[in-house]
Amino acid sequence: MSFWFCERADGLLRAVVCEVNNTFGERHCYLLDPGSGILNGTPLTATKVFHVSPFCKVQGHYTFRFMFASPKHGKPLYSLARIDYDDGEGPPAAPDQHRGKPTPARCPQRAARVLRGYPLMTFGVVTKIHWQALKLLFKRVPFLRKPTPPAANVSHEQAELPTR
Repeated sequence: MSFWFCERADGLLRAVVCEVNNTFGERHCYLLDPGSGILNGTPLTATKVFHVSPFCKVQGHYTFRFMFASPKHGKPLYSLARIDYDDGEGPPAAPDQHRGKPTPARCPQRAARVLRGYPLMTFGVVTKIHWQALKLLFKRVPFLRKPTPPAANVSHEQAELPTR
């Protein structure tokens, strides 16, 4: 998953694009844009519409929270993204957390330098995904057929959180 942070002119976070790729070579983006800016830790929700794993149904919703460390010279030192997934039957797994240093996407040279710096990272990630899938198959976790991908490449609708 990649996160694209969109700032307003005053530096406040306006929106986040969450780009998800699956092992079938498909991609989907969840646009998180409440319209009023995003404060540190604000919960943002999106309905799951994209097939990521043959072991998980395409149902439920994600709750995203983005936290930024104290700024140094006006720029965040790092960001933390917490993703909670609820399939309607309760949270099936522990929250997923990603930590990284936000960097401006100003030039293609920077992206090329990152790709040259991590040539085997994609291979390692795909290997780990398939290893986990093999372990799930041995545990006899049901294997679900891949549904038709969503018609749109971007989802922008905010999910209604269920009341419990």
